[in-house]
Amino acid sequence: MPRPRRNPFYVVLGVAGFAFTVTAASSCVAVLRGVRPQAVDAAPHPLERVMDRYGTSLLVGELVVLAIATVGAVGLDQYNAERSRPSREVGQQARPAAVDRVTEP
Repeated sequence: MPRPRRNPFYVVLGVAGFAFTVTAASSCVAVLRGVRPQAVDAAPHPLERVMDRYGTSLLVGELVVLAIATVGAVGLDQYNAERSRPSREVGQQARPAAVDRVTEP
């Protein structure tokens, strides 16, 4: 049996999933620091400024990439599974399904 082909969408899913996790955690920390500031006079961390300005856009973009990569991974896996199935013999055809008839009284 031939070895299945690698799915490049899994790499995209891994990288995007890691980026989404880091972005979501950073966003939560930025929100918590905004709600409960420890030192009012302290300058915000650069990551906080980035998350305040672009956090929502980053999260939405990463979710879109994750959704597209998920559909691509599933589709490519299905395509590879269909290609690797042994084809039916030329002379053999699938039998049609029996149709039940309902009789009216």
